[in-house]
Amino acid sequence: MVVTGKRMQVIKHGVPIRISSPPSRQAGDSREPLSEDFLRLLIRLLAATFLVVLILGQFLHWRIGKETAELERLTTSNVDMRREHTRLTVQRNELASKPRVAAAAAVRLGLQLPTKEQKHRLD
Repeated sequence: MVVTGKRMQVIKHGVPIRISSPPSRQAGDSREPLSEDFLRLLIRLLAATFLVVLILGQFLHWRIGKETAELERLTTSNVDMRREHTRLTVQRNELASKPRVAAAAAVRLGLQLPTKEQKHRLD
């Protein structure tokens, strides 16, 4: 270290440097021991990660349950709609059948189907 005096004289002071040997390690252990601060930080990080994963898992469980209930409701509704569609299709086919239309036309409009002896002429 270099220091200047009152009259700008250069005064050299020696700074002692002590070099110590590294901590002794066993032959098979090449890792350094973990400090307590690092272990505390690691434990806190793992606890926070566990808590986030737990909360996320509960949220996803709730959403999946909700969507499953909605899917079951829609499936039941779909089955009911298919039954109603089948019933209405059968009813439409009965109402549109040729004998029923001919009978309704005879009663309401007084129309009759032509007999075989009558000629059919379309101009």
